[in-house]
Amino acid sequence: MKGMEKIPYPGLMAREEKRLKEHIRYMDLVLEVLDARLPVTSRNYRLQKMLGDKKRLIILNKADLAEEEITGRWLEVLAGEKWPVLAFNARNASGLEKLEKLLLINRPVNLRYRRPLRLMVVGIPNVGKSTIINRLVHKLAVKTGQRAGITRGLQWIRLRAGWELLDTPGLLSPHIKNDESALSLAAIGSIDPKVVEEERTAKWLLGKYLARGKSSFLITHYAVSDDYDGKNAADLLVDIGLSRRCYKKGGEVDTMKAAQLVLSDFRRGALGRISLEEPGDYEKQ
Repeated sequence: MKGMEKIPYPGLMAREEKRLKEHIRYMDLVLEVLDARLPVTSRNYRLQKMLGDKKRLIILNKADLAEEEITGRWLEVLAGEKWPVLAFNARNASGLEKLEKLLLINRPVNLRYRRPLRLMVVGIPNVGKSTIINRLVHKLAVKTGQRAGITRGLQWIRLRAGWELLDTPGLLSPHIKNDESALSLAAIGSIDPKVVEEERTAKWLLGKYLARGKSSFLITHYAVSDDYDGKNAADLLVDIGLSRRCYKKGGEVDTMKAAQLVLSDFRRGALGRISLEEPGDYEKQ
């Protein structure tokens, strides 16, 4: 992807954005879902503008994949906004209880004609909106997956409390701040690999692990050498390819296949907790 400043923004996505904007005014409460590993970059600021002063809950999803101490600092930062914020782990029952409690506390009390509470879940692709909905419904209500674009169109779902919830497709801003932001979004699966190459993304991600002193996760998981003096992410990707027998015809290491393996393992949490950005990164800017 050259420049990394702009991503394809098809007419379908523009139409969905327009439809979402039309529905916002009918909502009582909005659940804004962010990725706990990437709270700033996984936020769509076009969506922020659309929401305006609409009452909302901010959910740092996939908190079990992020570093707990850094997530704690993000909670403090986001608490500076006027909306409640919650670090959420969909695999943890207590997390669901906290979310349901927040929904009850923040439920408007002046609903006309005792109609059901209307909720909307919003966020960029692959931050886990559908997984959160499935936990709230207590059954598989919407499809989930590691790749972006699972949810197609708006979808109304009735929750067990009689509330009405509107699921929305992930909407990514057509303008990405910089190269680093594009690669981090590609790492969590929010950008199509046709836009940002998987091999480049995997090398960037491995570089993050090395720079943060977290290579032990990779060494353990891939059974590669622990001697990385003078080595870089490209060398590590080749080592992973060798360890996992990712070969092309002729015996050459298939670094693309190795990259896809690394990204898949990262997204499902097999490489240990890591946060891709922290509050201090923005205090320096």
